[in-house]
Order: sequence, then structure tokens, then C-alpha cells
Amino acid sequence: MAIGLFPVFDVPSTLAEDTELTEQYPPAPMWDVEAGDFVTDGAGKLLYGSGYDAWVLWCTKAILTQRWAHLSYSPNEGIEAEEAFREPDQRAVESSFERTITEALLADPLGRTTQVRDFSFRWEGDSLWLECVVVGTDGNTASIRAKLNK
Repeated sequence: MAIGLFPVFDVPSTLAEDTELTEQYPPAPMWDVEAGDFVTDGAGKLLYGSGYDAWVLWCTKAILTQRWAHLSYSPNEGIEAEEAFREPDQRAVESSFERTITEALLADPLGRTTQVRDFSFRWEGDSLWLECVVVGTDGNTASIRAKLNK
């Protein structure tokens, strides 16, 4: 009997049952918020983060995006920051930001966000630093921090 050049083996008819994804959120390319660009390695290839990192990044970008200002985004993307800054006093501005941020993050097209809570605000002249806690569908929480300018 001659030995063949290529090995022969039986292919299983079904995949193993324990091949479920361990993460509920899909991974995505990493984004540098300060640079405003994707993160790449030395060869220029995109680097991917975990699904959790992608969700936190999506929440951050949603807060930093003015709603209806970019044609590439759906009308459900972003917050109404310009409108919130037009409120008559700081407390009304903060309340408006709580509402618009909560609405924006709960409108996640992938349905990853279940709750937005624990808002805190700090004013620096015309800039507003805000922080909130976001709760995901898997129970994970993330603290999101952003600086918004009038």
C-alpha cells in the first residue's frame, strides 16, 4: 500500500456544541477619540477591541456627536447638545443633557444599553464635563466621561 502525498481524515458532520460566543457584544475597530481616527498598528492594519470596548466607545461617540449634524449618521445618532446649551440656566442645561444622553444611548441600534444613570456635571467656563454610568444588557457597567463645548 502506497502512502499518499496528502493525509486523509474524516471531517466531523457537525460543529461542537460549545462553540458559542463568550461575548454578547460584537468586537469592532478601535477608535482614538482625541485623534479622531482609527487605531492602527505599524503596518497600517486596524486594531480591534473587545465587544465591551466597542460598546463603551459607541456610547462616548454618541455623546460627542451633535444629532442631525452629519448626513452619514441616522437621525437616531447623537445628542441635542446645541439645544441643551440654549436652556436658560445651568440646572436646566444639565437636565436637558440627562434627557438627550439617555435617549441617545438607549437608542443603540445593537440594543446593548439598558440604563443610563448617576449623572454628574462640572462646569469650566463655557465647557461642560459630564460623567454618567451606562448599564449594558449583560449587566456590565461603564463610566462614560466627555467634555462638551458651547
